[in-house]
Amino acid sequence: MRSALSSNVELRIIRAVAVLFFALPIVTAGAQARTEANCSYESCALGIAPVWNGLAITRGERQQHVATLGFFFPGDVTSVFEGNDSAVDAARDAVRTRTIAAALTDAGIVLVGAGLARAAFQRHFDGFSQVLAISGATSLAASVPLQFTADGLLSRAVWLYNRKYGR
Repeated sequence: MRSALSSNVELRIIRAVAVLFFALPIVTAGAQARTEANCSYESCALGIAPVWNGLAITRGERQQHVATLGFFFPGDVTSVFEGNDSAVDAARDAVRTRTIAAALTDAGIVLVGAGLARAAFQRHFDGFSQVLAISGATSLAASVPLQFTADGLLSRAVWLYNRKYGR
């Protein structure tokens, strides 16, 4: 009798867990849809704010930080723009461009540092140290327009995403 009672309780628990397991995604999806529907420009629009290592993507008038497109190590920020294909494409272009710019920036910093460190270690700024430093400076200079291009593409992605609040 006791084992039949405990198996009945276990069966009810399993059923309750199964109902929760299958019903939770439906309830969560409905909550997400309501949140998006209740979004206003003031609470959900995206913005850009400068930070020491790149550009922060912020949300709402409180400027809640949601992602950063870094200068040195850019991460993928396209998930912030999901639901708007043109904004995702612009964000993807921004990430691609920033990745190239970051490689040039990082290489430039390393080369300039290596040239200066070599010269300091030898106490002489010889030809190879000069080549390293000049190559690094050239790489850094080449990265600047690409960094600005990535900034512009990210700005475009934010603008495309925010258009839905103007309708």
